[in-house]
Amino acid sequence: MKQNESKRVCIIVDCLSIGGAEKIAGVLSIELEKLGYDISIISLWDKITYPYTGTLYNLGENESKIKWVKQIKKFFKFKKAYKNANADFYIDFRVRNRTILEFLLHAFVFVNSKMIFTIHNYHVDLHIPNGNYFRKFYKKSHKVVAVSKAIEDRLNGEYGLTNTKLIYNFIDEELVSAKAHMPIEINLPSNYIVSVSRLNNAVKQIDSLIDTYKNSELPKSDVKLLILGEGEDKVHLEAVIEKENLEENVFLLGFKDNPYPIIKNAQFLVLCSKFEGFPMVLLESLKLGTPVVSFNCTSGPNEIIRHNQNGLLVEDQNFEKYKEALNTLTSNEALYSSCKNNAQSSVEKFNTVSIMREWKEILK
Repeated sequence: MKQNESKRVCIIVDCLSIGGAEKIAGVLSIELEKLGYDISIISLWDKITYPYTGTLYNLGENESKIKWVKQIKKFFKFKKAYKNANADFYIDFRVRNRTILEFLLHAFVFVNSKMIFTIHNYHVDLHIPNGNYFRKFYKKSHKVVAVSKAIEDRLNGEYGLTNTKLIYNFIDEELVSAKAHMPIEINLPSNYIVSVSRLNNAVKQIDSLIDTYKNSELPKSDVKLLILGEGEDKVHLEAVIEKENLEENVFLLGFKDNPYPIIKNAQFLVLCSKFEGFPMVLLESLKLGTPVVSFNCTSGPNEIIRHNQNGLLVEDQNFEKYKEALNTLTSNEALYSSCKNNAQSSVEKFNTVSIMREWKEILK
């Protein structure tokens, strides 16, 4: 008999697609089942592309265009799935900023359960709704898991939480490695850098990345920029690329179920967000032996990147310095070779065994 056979764990997500938190939720379901836990997943939206295991309660798409009606309908669907899951622990990975829905869930569903809330963004208000009621609720919850030290520090200080636990994101090393060796479905240029991100300029700053790339030495060196992802700013970015005559240099490739062969074959991966939580794509890139360039934004990059060792960590929001970093890692062969050689070993502490030990500790 497996050690944790009697323990039922329900993982709650907005969906199982697109985002890093959602990817982690799917991987966690698989790893917990390996350890003997009985897994169920409640997904609020009908978007399921990431691997997962367990009983899935898919609450489907919204049935109304009226915002508050959507939330009420979703509440009743959720309440039924939650009761059916009948778990010993509930791990909530969602963005929790829908006021009506969150009040109903916290007051009438979560109240007598062992709740574990995960915080995946330094902007904690995306995960802890405003108001003293919610803050008190989180203080009394079983655990609040922060995915970076910076997030944990904010929860302890500004929010006054004492029940936090730092558990870093991790990757399924075997899956990522296996998928990285699958055939590439598109023709790739000989030399390129890659961005894997939601196409949201307000946070991910893809428009500024394109501008910085344009002004660097990379186009002259025939190093292309490949951008993987979908989002609300796709049409705008297409217009920017056309306006700047970059159609032969910058390519929007859309969302890829398997981005790993493209990351593995890139010269390096780039990230220039205003803020993050704990960017999975940096871990994945380094695990595949691909160095990274990132702003030292809040939060996460400086807990992953060792400057001049596995990539370049750039002064936050200094795009001139970012341009210099692109040029340096492209032209300095000795530095690039060193970063590439160090990449995989630099993220060893984020391995599955170590991180799952932390999860087991709080599922007691």
